[in-house]
Amino acid sequence: AEAPHAVTIDRAVIMVESILGDVRGPDGRWNFLISENPRIGYVRIRMFGDKTAEELSSVLAELTKDDELAGLIIDVRDDAGGALDAAVEISDLFLRAGRQIVSTRDRDGNVRDRYLSTGSGGYAGLPLVVLVDRNSASASEIVAACLQDYDRAKIVGERSYGKGTVQRLMHIESGRS
Repeated sequence: AEAPHAVTIDRAVIMVESILGDVRGPDGRWNFLISENPRIGYVRIRMFGDKTAEELSSVLAELTKDDELAGLIIDVRDDAGGALDAAVEISDLFLRAGRQIVSTRDRDGNVRDRYLSTGSGGYAGLPLVVLVDRNSASASEIVAACLQDYDRAKIVGERSYGKGTVQRLMHIESGRS
């Protein structure tokens, strides 16, 4: 048997990217432009988390700084969703003000929340395509449907998962509820 040896492990928070590009460059950074046509942007949203809209905003700012971006592909294939707020913020990037992004209803059918676009996103004229598949669910479907409803994006792929529910976190007081 081999002699045991000591290993030092550093514990750290690992930040997982939620926005991916087309391919990685030699420096390890994502290239968010299609290699065959560098005027077309490509972003893959792996999940809708707390930082996803912020990450996408940074990528879009970088892609549009030279004003040569002809269009954007948003890929939500195999994206099971995530935070409703992230879906709302991402949709808002591409809409004029006053558009209903999504509304939620309670079990009795009463509207509980209604989310409207602010028009502050700055990409309301950018041509869009959204790629979906059978595993695109929840927040992915909200973004795709919203952008399709306002003729902001062409949807390409297969029928999505069809998850029409939103979970709401309810905080419970320890030992009193």
